[in-house]
Amino acid sequence: MKIKPISSWQDGQEKVGTEFNLNSSYDNLSTSARFYYTISTEQTEEIISQVLISGELVLDGADYQTWDADPSANAWAYTWALAKLNLELLPE
Repeated sequence: MKIKPISSWQDGQEKVGTEFNLNSSYDNLSTSARFYYTISTEQTEEIISQVLISGELVLDGADYQTWDADPSANAWAYTWALAKLNLELLPE
């Protein structure tokens, strides 16, 4: 998923992250879920993508109930995660 570019300092250089990935790593199917995310550089034919930032988000409480009830739960989770991380999705 393409996001508005963000800068990160890696190995003495400023690098730009434009790729956002989100995976569910745990869900107790009742009250909480955990998501693992990465922000990476763009991969090209010449350059392999590099993870610049990674972390975990916990979804619980009212947010979990809203997510669980939403018919488009995947889209909802991406929107929620982007908002939590203050990231912007680029238009396709």
